Amino acid sequence: DADADAALPVPPAGSRLSARWRATPAHARAVLLGVVLVGLGAIMRRPDAVAMGTPLVVVAAWSLILRPTVSPVVHAWLRHPVLREGQTTAWTVDARPGEGVEDVALAVTETEFTRYTPTSQCAASGDVTQSPRIDVLCESTRWGLRQLGPATCAVSSAFGSHVWAPPAVEAPPVPTVPLPEAFSARSPTPDPDGLVGRSRSRRHGDGSELADVRAFRFGDRLRRIHWPVSVRTGELHVTTTYSDEDSEILLLVDAMQDLGRSTGLDGDGSSLDNGVRAAAAVAEHYLRAGDRVGLQVLGAHRSPRLTAGLGSNQLRRVLDVLARVRVADGGVVDEKRLTGQLRHPVSVGTLVVFLTPAVSVQVLAHAAQLARRGISTIVVDTLPRSMASGDVTDEQLSGLVPEQDLSPGARLAWRIRLLERSREMTRTRLGGVPIVTWVGPGTLDLVLRDLARQRRAPRMVTR
Repeated sequence: DADADAALPVPPAGSRLSARWRATPAHARAVLLGVVLVGLGAIMRRPDAVAMGTPLVVVAAWSLILRPTVSPVVHAWLRHPVLREGQTTAWTVDARPGEGVEDVALAVTETEFTRYTPTSQCAASGDVTQSPRIDVLCESTRWGLRQLGPATCAVSSAFGSHVWAPPAVEAPPVPTVPLPEAFSARSPTPDPDGLVGRSRSRRHGDGSELADVRAFRFGDRLRRIHWPVSVRTGELHVTTTYSDEDSEILLLVDAMQDLGRSTGLDGDGSSLDNGVRAAAAVAEHYLRAGDRVGLQVLGAHRSPRLTAGLGSNQLRRVLDVLARVRVADGGVVDEKRLTGQLRHPVSVGTLVVFLTPAVSVQVLAHAAQLARRGISTIVVDTLPRSMASGDVTDEQLSGLVPEQDLSPGARLAWRIRLLERSREMTRTRLGGVPIVTWVGPGTLDLVLRDLARQRRAPRMVTR
């Protein structure tokens, strides 16, 4: 038992609850009804009323004698401060009941995109020698700041006559970071410009990929000598390699609109769901490959711009920013914020990846402008496939217009908007920007291969 208690989590500081014992309405009803029945039976000489009221008086008196006199020691806290989509945490109550306590209960209020297992209420009973520990499992089913709770704890005495009920415990919103989708890219980035990495540069240097074999020159390292060619030609020859460099990837997530209805991790995703999860997947892939990744959320309020960085700490920063993304309201302030964000300079050699539902003309125009400057740019279409067709359901249409405005005209307006979207995407493609639909692994392979081929060809850029 001592080993089992040692394995249990220790309550954190500041998690102790405080309250006072008070009589329950059931106890008050038992006392009042019992006294009234016994009194009326004695006055009116009705033994049946006395027989009905006596048990109530006895139980009320017995529970009053056994009522607890000391407040229990109860701690309530939420196990994890940060979650991933689909990860489960628990509201935990640790109680030392003391004398006269019969039950300890915990109830958690359900909120959006949360799931409680087995139920939202859990109770345990014991005697004075036990310390009940109650867990209500809480699962977050969508990225973002999730409110788990509030949780309400109650301790009751024998017969439920007295209750010790502190105020509901509210935990701060728990950041739920997006669960990166499966993603991998075999093609290298088109123009690496760093110092150390896995991407093959177009320049010769110390690396792992063979470039050519040439005659020995003064200053070449002896370990570079290629002996088969040297023996065959009678002159020393050395091998040259391409240098290995790291790349810089800038992810631009369009949060100006959130099209479609999100039902959580196991259901349908909206355009912002697809964009956030795709950004997390791309960032995780390239950061684990040793490249530098930056992030900018377009249109979102209080989403800082992350400069390009390396390593696992940068991945945690990216996921934390993505977990706090809020869709823009669509007002004038948001448009001005988007204009200011698009003015941030992008260095030459950066691979810019737009993750957008491609309904914002300003975002697509900026992508075409970067491509004209000679910057490698890719647009990833995150619009749900069910929304890309003109046959949308009323449920999907309710996410675009208010329910009172649902009409055949609203469905026709969405079809016209899709035609405008198709026209803008065609213009962007003609401007030299490839547009691909997010499909997971291999989404960027063909595009990166084509971009690398274009980078090796002569081209004209605007300054």
